[in-house]
Amino acid sequence: GTDLKTILNKLEEIEPAPQNTETYAPVTDNPFQQVIGPQNALSTFSIDVDTAAYSNIRRHLNSNTLPPRDAVRIEEMINYFKYDYAQPTGEDPFAVHTETTVCPWDTEHRLVRVARKGREIEKETRPATNLVFLIDVSGSMNEPNKLPLVQSSLKLLVDRLDERDRVALVVYAGRSGLVLPSTSCDKRVEIYNAIDRLSAGGSTNGGAGIQLAYNTAVASLIKGGVNRVVLATDGDWNVGVTNNGDLTRLIEEKAKS
Repeated sequence: GTDLKTILNKLEEIEPAPQNTETYAPVTDNPFQQVIGPQNALSTFSIDVDTAAYSNIRRHLNSNTLPPRDAVRIEEMINYFKYDYAQPTGEDPFAVHTETTVCPWDTEHRLVRVARKGREIEKETRPATNLVFLIDVSGSMNEPNKLPLVQSSLKLLVDRLDERDRVALVVYAGRSGLVLPSTSCDKRVEIYNAIDRLSAGGSTNGGAGIQLAYNTAVASLIKGGVNRVVLATDGDWNVGVTNNGDLTRLIEEKAKS
């Protein structure tokens, strides 16, 4: 008994579900490795410490949604917390702490925790830093948990830096641009204002941004310091150099300088 016009009007009132553009590499369990014999006699440990999964999962749960299966990365959740391990002594660059216990779900097995604690560098003795932030300001970054989160993170970082350090901001969307030339961190207000001016919109041309970012880093190079280009983006590049292999080779070549 409802006419077509009424139905169409009702359909227009229904807001479409937000499109989920988040993608994650699949998480696969490593197979059992028999370490007796020469085939798998050695183990390797990654030096980088990733912690993002914990915050990402918390974001999903706070929104009353289950996180995607491949977003749950156990090692990142473990690494999120601080454990107050003792620092290395003498000339050792890191200390190793191990603990073995019975596996709760299979008492014939053992669980081994291997923790490494690197030497903490005192703030007063750390090298000066020359940081160039290459920031994606394409349209997809126009969400509360993307560009605004990058902006607040940058301000937190600048608060930890001092007059020895320099920061530059390069942005890219359809084209790239220098928002803030390399600037001493004693000019905090100037840096904060540049961060606040960032806004998102356009396609994603990251290749041109990398060129400009590295040129900026080389021009402001601090010899003996920490010189880094830091990329802040939410995903794939769709304009300019888009092939992952080409981008990797470009970065490797630029890193030499």
